[in-house]
Amino acid sequence: MISSLSLAHVRSLDGREYRFVPGINVIHGKNGCGKTTVLEAVHLLAQGFSFRAHDLKELIAWNANEMILRGAFEYDGRELARAVQVGRYKNIVKENGEPLRAVSQFFGKAPAVIMQPSDIELLRGAPEIRRRWLDEILCFRSASNAKVLRDYRRVLQQRNQWLRQFKKDGAALGGEDLFHVLTDQLVALGAKLWAARISLSNEISPIITGYYRRLSGGVDTITCNYKSSILKDLDALDAAVFMDENELEAVAAESSPQYVPEGCDAGENGAGQNGAGSNPNDACVAGSGSASDAPVSEEMLKNAFAEKLAGLEFIEKLQGITMSGPHKDDLALCASGYEMRSVGSQGQCRSAAIAMRFAAVDVAARYLTKPVLLLDDIFAELDVDRRGAVASLIREKDCQVLIATPQVEELPFKADSEISLSD
Repeated sequence: MISSLSLAHVRSLDGREYRFVPGINVIHGKNGCGKTTVLEAVHLLAQGFSFRAHDLKELIAWNANEMILRGAFEYDGRELARAVQVGRYKNIVKENGEPLRAVSQFFGKAPAVIMQPSDIELLRGAPEIRRRWLDEILCFRSASNAKVLRDYRRVLQQRNQWLRQFKKDGAALGGEDLFHVLTDQLVALGAKLWAARISLSNEISPIITGYYRRLSGGVDTITCNYKSSILKDLDALDAAVFMDENELEAVAAESSPQYVPEGCDAGENGAGQNGAGSNPNDACVAGSGSASDAPVSEEMLKNAFAEKLAGLEFIEKLQGITMSGPHKDDLALCASGYEMRSVGSQGQCRSAAIAMRFAAVDVAARYLTKPVLLLDDIFAELDVDRRGAVASLIREKDCQVLIATPQVEELPFKADSEISLSD
C-alpha cells in the first residue's frame, strides 16, 4: 500500500502532498482539477510506467523544466521510499535513496491495478492492447517472465532490422549467418514466452469468466481463450486434433491446475465454445488456437515455431518484417461463441474489462502482494446492478483503494478518507 505522495510540477499539480489510509481513499473535485493525475503518479511509482503517457516528459507541467514525484509504500512490513525526477534531458530514479537505472525497475514489489472507462478498449481495441495487459500480469507471476519478454522484444527488433535492410538492399549486415542466429534465438525465446502465456491463460480464464458471471448477475456468460496461430500448427505435429473434447479437457486439467477465486463460479473453465457463423474471423471455435485445446510443451512450441518461420522466410524477406510469433497473438473473450470485440454490447464489454482487471488483482495478490486498486471514475458508466456488484468485489478484495470521482455522494460505498482537490 501507499502511505504518502508528493508532487511538484506534475501536469497541473504543484507543491501537493497527500496521505492515504489502508482502506478506501476518495479523491474528489471538479473535472480537470488533477484527480487522474494523482492516480497516474501512484501508478508510475508502483508499476514503473504511466497508464496514459508513452513518454514521462509528458507529465512535466507546461511552464516547468522538470517534475518530481515522491512516494512511500509499505512492502513486506517495511517502508519503500521511491522518487522520480524527470527533466527535459535527464531522469533520476531512486529507491530507498539508492539510484536505479530506469523507472521500470520499480515493477514487481508494490503492484497497482488501474480501472478506468477507457478499459473498454481491452475488448474493443487492437490485439496489442490485450497482449500488453496479459504481459503485465505475466510479470506479476515471475521476474524471469519479465526477462524473457525483454529479451524476446530485443531479438525481434534486431531480426526486423535485418529483414528491413535485406528488403531494401538485397543484403544485410552480418549476412545469412546472423539472420539464422537471430531466428534461433527468437524461436527459443518465443517458445518460453508462449509456454508462460499459455500457463497464465489457463489460470486466469476461469477467474475472468467467474467475475463476469457475478457482474452480469448470472444472466450472461463469456469464455476466454489464448489465440495463437502456432497452436494450429501443433495440432498437425502432435495429432492433438484427433483427441476428442473430453480427453483434451482431462489432460489439460491434469497438466495445469487452475486457481478460482472464492465466490466465483468457473463455469466452463474458460474453454471455447463451438460457434458456427457467417464470419469465421469473429467466431471463437474450439481447436482454433485456444490455450486450453491441448497440453503443449516448450519443446513442441519451439519445433513448431522453427518450422513456421522456415516456411515464412521467403515472404518475410520480401515484406521486411517477422510475420509470426507471440507478438502476433491475441486473447479472445467471447459471448455465444463470437468475439466480444465485434458483437459485445457496451455493458458486456465494460463488465468483461472489469473482470479482467479483477483477475489482475488476484494474480498480483497471489504472487506478490495485495495491489493498490486505482479507480478512475468507473461507476459513471455502469448501471445500478453492476455498480453494486463492483462495490461488493472491491470490499471482498480488502485492498487499499484510491478512487477519483467528481461526485462523492454517488459512490456505492463509504470512504475511509477523503481528499478534495478543490481546496
